[in-house]
Amino acid sequence: MDQYADNYIGENCVLRRKLQSKAEALLILSQELEQCRTERDQFKLMAEQIQGRYSKLKKICPDSIIGYGSAHLPGKSVAQLVEELSEKNKALVLEQEDLKQKLKDAYGDIKVLRAGMHQRALSAAADCAAQAADCAPGHQREELVARLEAAGARCMQLEADVRGLLDDKEELEKECDAYRCKAHRLNHQLATLLRSRADPHNNALRTVDIDALVMENRYLQERLEQLQEEKELSQQTLSKYKAMLEKKRQKGSLKLGNSGGGGLVVSHKQVHQLLNDEGPPAENALAELRSLCLALLEALQDKSLALAHQKKSNRILAGRVRELEQRTEVVFPSQMLLQGYSGAQVDKEPVVIPIPEAQGNSEQPSSVTTATKIMKIDSDSVDEKILCPDNSIADEDTLPPRLQQLVLSAMKEIEAEPSSLTVN
Repeated sequence: MDQYADNYIGENCVLRRKLQSKAEALLILSQELEQCRTERDQFKLMAEQIQGRYSKLKKICPDSIIGYGSAHLPGKSVAQLVEELSEKNKALVLEQEDLKQKLKDAYGDIKVLRAGMHQRALSAAADCAAQAADCAPGHQREELVARLEAAGARCMQLEADVRGLLDDKEELEKECDAYRCKAHRLNHQLATLLRSRADPHNNALRTVDIDALVMENRYLQERLEQLQEEKELSQQTLSKYKAMLEKKRQKGSLKLGNSGGGGLVVSHKQVHQLLNDEGPPAENALAELRSLCLALLEALQDKSLALAHQKKSNRILAGRVRELEQRTEVVFPSQMLLQGYSGAQVDKEPVVIPIPEAQGNSEQPSSVTTATKIMKIDSDSVDEKILCPDNSIADEDTLPPRLQQLVLSAMKEIEAEPSSLTVN
């Protein structure tokens, strides 16, 4: 029985091996079948392509292809013609490869020639530099280098000077524009002051009171001093609060009590927290102190509320005062002098000054004697008006001759206006 089982197991193993070998053979055959199918498809595609090319050639030149064997090339078939053409094609391919090789050789020769020429040029330049170095001794080269460094430093210094001069020029231009605007405004005010005429509706003569100008100047000075004091006070308060904040940041917490010149910063919330904190048991004095602190806190809140209401009322009053000041600004003499003035006309309108004619005949009427000539004021004439001949500032009691003539002519013109109005 055991022998029969062993035989059965051996046969079973043999059959399994045969089956496995047949499966492998079947797999190989299937792969070969797939390969044959792909080759068949490729050959079919090639045949279709050749057939398409043949049909195209037949459509292009059907007569020549049909009569090729009998008329043009007697005794030659299409296969022979294809062989000849293939041989010619091979010969042309070989010739093309030969030409390509010759072209590559020519490119290589050109590259070698260029490299040689470049090397010769470099060697020639090196020889020239060596000759120049041999010609110039060492101390001369050092002198040339020192001169070059000095020239570079001088160039940098000149560039810095040019930049400084450009900055000075811009500042001087700004100052010149400011002085020109100031001169234009002062000339307008002076002309308005000296040529104040009557209203077109025959009203009283519009004259500018010098006392009013002085009073306005004093008022503006007082306002300026007051604003400066307020500014200083606000700066002191700001510095005080800054010191308090810095001290708070350094300590990291707030402490109740006297501070060394920095003030005390405690809010209502912090006071409530301090009073509500549960500390160790104390006597009745602690309760009394708490009640006192609460009373003081309520009083402080009332005072702060009253102060807030007072601030609101002060703001309202300040707004009313500002409105009144804006309304009364038109009454100031300086505003009367600046009527019709426009800063945009500084560059458009030249500054002029009327110069009266020489009074040759004293019996001429006032309308003739007050005739004027218009003369442009240059910068030199302005300097002549401001400075004396000895380049010193003119005395306050004496006027320059040209300005004195201007004042006299304006006074005569003012005196002549009432007589002309009465005649009319």
